[in-house]
Amino acid sequence: MQENNFQELKIFEAPILNECCDLLRERVKKITEEDIYLVGSVSKILNGDLPEEYKVKDIDFIVSMAGFQKLIRNKESLFPEARTIEQRPERLIIYLNNFAIEIWNYLERNIDKKKKYFKNKIPYLCQLEPNKKYSM
Repeated sequence: MQENNFQELKIFEAPILNECCDLLRERVKKITEEDIYLVGSVSKILNGDLPEEYKVKDIDFIVSMAGFQKLIRNKESLFPEARTIEQRPERLIIYLNNFAIEIWNYLERNIDKKKKYFKNKIPYLCQLEPNKKYSM
């Protein structure tokens, strides 16, 4: 059963973006057997590090290295509704009509991030606060 957390919480003003994110989360979980996390400007907004009025240019997610490899092997079934999916070494870019969603390969540069959940439903990564210790 598909979770419609983006749609339920109305993360984005455009309903189609919420629907696409819910679909993407479901498909990534089916392919990789793991969840993807929001990163980038959207995660900063959810964490209160950027104002809600900030103009989001794209939506960034991140997945483990193993999960990223599975997505590459299954990219044709990942989001068939997309205009195209561009593959780069560190990310997949899903081009929609007027927007892009990127799925990044989790790399060592992300070990300084803390896992959180927005309203206990949307997983995201945010910067660790300096001089604070967190358990991962």
